[in-house]
Amino acid sequence: MGTKVKNQTAIKEEQITRDEALNLYTNTLNFNVIGRYDPAIKQLLCNTSHSVLYKFNDETEEWVKSDFQGTLALYIRDFKIPEKKSTPPTYQDLQDLFCYGLILLNRNNPECFSLGLLPNKISSHFFPDGLDNSSVSEMDVELNDNLIIIRNLLGEIYGLWVFNESDRMKLFKSIEFCLSSDTNVE
Repeated sequence: MGTKVKNQTAIKEEQITRDEALNLYTNTLNFNVIGRYDPAIKQLLCNTSHSVLYKFNDETEEWVKSDFQGTLALYIRDFKIPEKKSTPPTYQDLQDLFCYGLILLNRNNPECFSLGLLPNKISSHFFPDGLDNSSVSEMDVELNDNLIIIRNLLGEIYGLWVFNESDRMKLFKSIEFCLSSDTNVE
């Protein structure tokens, strides 16, 4: 019996480049690390290796640099729609409802920054008057110069500075898609 040998073209098509292997390894490592912080992670959407978090101070109307910087990742979460009940959804219901997560794996200390993201169709359905009647019923994202600016359901405003311009655009477009996705809540 003879053995079949693949031709050289087929062998080359099956091999991955060093960069592809490094990217696969990095994504797997990031997925596993994020899984320690958020066990509800289902799929990594995009990430960037260098980001810095800023928070907008309403009183001084200035951006304040935080102590959070490092790898930033956007991912899909396993979420749970709250049961119908006579009382308004709680903060815990909101935590379970987040469909997407944004996490900054901090290089400066073990504490990481995370932010749950919820499509606006869902947040306005479950929180029409905002969380605890805050009047903020939708999240918002915009790109302003080098910052991706996100307003969460608590009305807090964060700025994400992303070093790599193509990563910044990809991340902004991905967050924009997450917030505007037409997820069914019924």
